[in-house]
Amino acid sequence: MRRLNIQDSAFLTVETDESPTHVAGLQILQLPPRYKGNFFQDMFDRIDMSVPPAEPFNLKLGGSLSKLEITPRWVEDENFDIDYHVRFIRLPDPGTMEQLTHLVSRLHGQRLDRNHPLWECYCIEGIEGNRVAQYIKVHHAVVDGVAAMSMLSATLSNSPRQRMDKGFWQIPTKKQHKLPVAAAAHKQDIISQATLSAAQLVEGAATTGRTVTELGGRLLRGGFHILSGDKREAPLPFQAPKTPFNTTICKHRRFGIATLSLSRIKDMGTNLDATVNDLVLAISAGALRTYLKSKNQLPKMPLTAMCPVSVRPKDAVQEGNSISMIITTLATDVSDPLERLEAIKRSSKSAKEKANHFSREAATNYSLLLNGAVLATNAVGLGGTVPPPANLVISNVPGPREQLYVNGAKLIANYPMSVLVHSQALNITVTSYMDSIDFGLMADREAVPDVEAMAQMVRDAADELEAAFEAKMEFQAFQAAEALEHHRRLKEAQSKLNAELSSKRAKPRKRKAASKKTSAKKTATKKKPAARKKPAAKAKTKAGHAAGKVAPVTEIAAETVVVTQAVETPVQATLDEKFSTAAE
Repeated sequence: MRRLNIQDSAFLTVETDESPTHVAGLQILQLPPRYKGNFFQDMFDRIDMSVPPAEPFNLKLGGSLSKLEITPRWVEDENFDIDYHVRFIRLPDPGTMEQLTHLVSRLHGQRLDRNHPLWECYCIEGIEGNRVAQYIKVHHAVVDGVAAMSMLSATLSNSPRQRMDKGFWQIPTKKQHKLPVAAAAHKQDIISQATLSAAQLVEGAATTGRTVTELGGRLLRGGFHILSGDKREAPLPFQAPKTPFNTTICKHRRFGIATLSLSRIKDMGTNLDATVNDLVLAISAGALRTYLKSKNQLPKMPLTAMCPVSVRPKDAVQEGNSISMIITTLATDVSDPLERLEAIKRSSKSAKEKANHFSREAATNYSLLLNGAVLATNAVGLGGTVPPPANLVISNVPGPREQLYVNGAKLIANYPMSVLVHSQALNITVTSYMDSIDFGLMADREAVPDVEAMAQMVRDAADELEAAFEAKMEFQAFQAAEALEHHRRLKEAQSKLNAELSSKRAKPRKRKAASKKTSAKKTATKKKPAARKKPAAKAKTKAGHAAGKVAPVTEIAAETVVVTQAVETPVQATLDEKFSTAAE
């Protein structure tokens, strides 16, 4: 006999017809080319049905409050019937993905029967493109998302030639518990059951006391941090703004899917210095902002999200629940996608740092404290009357990176499907597989009737974020080019200025030299007439005038006279006077 822990028990306690608490996965398989026959029938014909089912697929609930049992317990189902758990469905033509999502939406709204082990498998045929699908749902009290992904991986092969000889329900986990069958368990002594329950109650009370003490201090410090004004970085629980998602839910569901390239997301993460989780939150936030804005219901305050965090030890058995929660902002009040991402990064980092200081017990029970009020109101039929801890849950569960096969059929997509509760009518769960990241949007049919439109907005939000980054890079490149051009112009201007300054420094010296030369020339010119005025000449001229032999000459200012040719001045002679010849 194995008791459920308090977290597993909570998923059973709060379950209602409107809020079934199971999780599921939708696997899309591509059949081999030219495959003839019935794929699922051929697969089951190969399975050895004599092999008994393994835990947890052979376990059902046992015990009751009438026998003083505080928490439920698992017992082995001695009347296990595989035909009850595995069911076959064929889609009508043309077998579109829309028909498939509508089918699994209806299946997901139906509760699991507690008289049997809490799981079902639907084998779906007739999907266009030579494809088939498996829809497998398991109660959240049996496994959490990480454990479910681990179990799924164990049933798949990395070779297209390998064929299964066991069903996924026959593959044991790492560690098997010895459990009594249901009939034997019912015969246990009531006193021993009461003693065990009392011991569990004491242990649980002690654990709860330690948890309250530890979390109380953390939350108190967190409260002071909020009062200091940093609400976006570290949002408190139950402070989410009102949206159409935060209302009562009905029995019916709508399911939307979107697939993005994982390598593209990782490239964006490298460029934007963000993790895959950061980008999942940012893309989801972009889709939610667009959706609410289209309905004219976008609140002024930013939406918040609860994000599950696994606290399961590395080598622990993959069963039950071992998760905690962090609360982060989605910054939906920020219009710029890159600024929104930065706000989410800061908030997520802060929340994770705080969660890392919790003990494993405190971290596990923290999610119960967050959801306690909501789950309690669900259980008593007052769902939707208490504000939720956050607007919605966004979860990212890593999946296998290699190509996987089921009996030769290629696994091409794996869409997760999660739980809805009152006051949280929308859930976004993401899982990765190979180079794909698959978004599963589970919504209440009445609160979000057009969830397919929101799934398209997920794709658009990824494009918007990528485009914003490219625009930023282009703008930065433009700025860099402008800066280089400005630098070049400044350099040219500086060079020109330096040349002009050098020219100005050189010109005064040339002018000075030229002025000296000109002054010397003028001085020489002024002195030259003075040199021509010989005293002897003047005396001779005067003597000539006195003798009457030389014609009178008018003096002209020497400065304005330029002599170009010697001219003989004719001298008048008397009649009696004769000149001698040159020979004489």
